[in-house]
Amino acid sequence: MSETPATPLPQTITPTRRRGLAAAGAAALAGVVLVAGLSAFNDPQASAESADAPAACTAQDPASPPPAREPVPTTVDTVAQAYYCIFDNYYGGSLIDDRQLLQYAFQAVVRDLRERGIDQPRAVLPALTGDRDEDWSRFAERLQEVLDAATDDEDVRSALAVTAIEGMLESLHDNHAGYLVAGGGTTSDAQPWGLGIGLNRTLPAAETAPDFTGPLFLTSVDPDTPAAAAGLKPGDVIDAVNGVPVFTNGQLNPGVLDYLRPPSGESTPVVLSITRPATGRTKRVRVVPGPLPAQPQTGVEAEVVDGGIASVRVGSFYPGVAQEVLQAVADLQESTAITGVVLDMRGNRGGLGDEANRLLGAFVHDASAVSFCDAEGACEPQPVDDSVPLLNLPMATLVDDGCASACEVFATGVKDLGLGALVGTRTAGANSGPALEYALDDGVSLIRLPSHRVVGANGEIIDGVGVPPDHYAPLTAEDLSAGEDAALDKAVELLGS
Repeated sequence: MSETPATPLPQTITPTRRRGLAAAGAAALAGVVLVAGLSAFNDPQASAESADAPAACTAQDPASPPPAREPVPTTVDTVAQAYYCIFDNYYGGSLIDDRQLLQYAFQAVVRDLRERGIDQPRAVLPALTGDRDEDWSRFAERLQEVLDAATDDEDVRSALAVTAIEGMLESLHDNHAGYLVAGGGTTSDAQPWGLGIGLNRTLPAAETAPDFTGPLFLTSVDPDTPAAAAGLKPGDVIDAVNGVPVFTNGQLNPGVLDYLRPPSGESTPVVLSITRPATGRTKRVRVVPGPLPAQPQTGVEAEVVDGGIASVRVGSFYPGVAQEVLQAVADLQESTAITGVVLDMRGNRGGLGDEANRLLGAFVHDASAVSFCDAEGACEPQPVDDSVPLLNLPMATLVDDGCASACEVFATGVKDLGLGALVGTRTAGANSGPALEYALDDGVSLIRLPSHRVVGANGEIIDGVGVPPDHYAPLTAEDLSAGEDAALDKAVELLGS
C-alpha cells in the first residue's frame, strides 16, 4: 500500500530539479496515518517563534488541497522555513537540539557535493551554540556561501537546498517524517509500467524483520501484464535475473530488484531463471516490460469462502474504504448466509486513521483502539466510530509485515479489544504517529511531520515493534504455487469453530 495520502498537489517539477527525491520520500513514508478532522491540526497562519524567522509553513488539509502554485527555486530561505516548521509542528519539536538538525543537514549537503564532484573547501559546519536563531544564522550564511561557490546552475543549487531539508528530516529518525514532492513525483494520469508482479521482498523492510535470505518469489502476477503473457505464476521462485544470481553467499544482490522494477518507458527484456514449486521444474522466462492496466479505483475485493465466510481484501485505508468493505459484505449477504468475516490486510500500507476507526466501529462500540500522546505524555483516546452499525459477526484479520501505519491501528484494535484473531505474521512496526503535510515556499516541497505519538489501547508502543499475530501463518512459495493460502485457511478454521 500502498497508502492513500492526502490528495496531492499537481506535479510541477522537472527530473533535473528533483533527482531521486520521490524515491527517497516513498521509502521513508511508505505507511502513514494521515490526520483528518483531529486536534492535531495546526493553525496555518501561526507564526514562527522568532521575529526573524521565515513565514510559517502551511498545514495541508487532506480533504481540501490548495490550488497549484507556480514553482520557484528551493533556496536557503526555504530550508529556514523547514527548520522552524519542525520545531513548531513536530512531536516533541520544542525539545529538539537544533545542532542535530543542522549537523544532519550539512552532512547530507556534503555527501551530495561529493557525489556531484563539486566538494568545496569551505564546506565545513560552523561552530554551533545551541541557540536556535543564532545557530541558524551561522548555518545559513555558510550554506549560502557553499552553494554560491559550488555552481552557477540554479537547478543544482535548488537540489542541494532540498538535500539539506532531507537531512534535517532524517535526523528525526521517524518513519512518518520526510520530504515529499507535491504530486508524489507522478501525474494522476501517468501510465503504470513494469512487469506486473508482486514480490515477497517488502520495501521498506519491517522494523523487526530479520535479514532477507530468501527465497525471492512472486506473490502475485497481475492479469493482462507482460508477466502474465510470459506465463509466470504466483509462487514462482526467482533464482537469477539477467544471469545474476538473486543471492551470493547468502546475501541479496540489490541490483536484481532494480531489474524487476524497471523505470517507466524502459523496455529492455528481463530474463528470469525460475523454479516452480508445484512441479519442481526450472526454466528461463523472457519478459519485456511494458504498460500495465490502470490500477482499480477500489482496494476492496470480496468473495465467499467455505460456504459462508466473507473474505474481504482491504488494500489500503483510502477515503470511503470502510463503507466499501461494509457494502461488500452486505452484497454477499444478499445471496449467502454469511457466518463470519475475514479481513485480509496483508500488504496494506495504511492511509487514513479515521477509516481504520470507522471499520473497527462495525465490530465494537464505546472503545478506543489507540491514543495520541503529546511530548509531555498526555494521551487522548481516539474512539472508534459508533455511528457505524455493528455487523454482529465473528471476524478474523490477516496481517503481515506489509501491514503498516493505519493498518496497524486496525490490527492493534482487533488484538487489544478482543475482536477476533490475528493470523499471519507480525506487522511492520511503522506507526510513529498521525502526520500532516506542510507546504514550503517553493511551491513544490512538502514535509510530513507527525504531531503526536501513537500507543495501543493497552498503552503499548507499536512503532518499531509491530503487532504480533495470534496464529503464525506466513505466505510461502509452495502454498502460492499450489493455489493454497495457509493464513486464510487458518482464519476460516477459527471462525468455523
